[in-house]
Amino acid sequence: MGFLYVFFCAGFLYLVPAILLCRKVAKKTTARTGWAMAFLLLALPAVLLTVGAMIDAHRAAA
Repeated sequence: MGFLYVFFCAGFLYLVPAILLCRKVAKKTTARTGWAMAFLLLALPAVLLTVGAMIDAHRAAA
């Protein structure tokens, strides 16, 4: 249960500034640039963490 609390707090502290930054970028430039930055800031770390966890789980099972 403590892990979920830490994960939620860390995610909240990361996501709120990232979303605000993406909105600011989208207002100053084009919406396309804002969406590209949102993908890089939000989706890419999730993909990398998922791939890393899968590699680690595969090594632990072997």
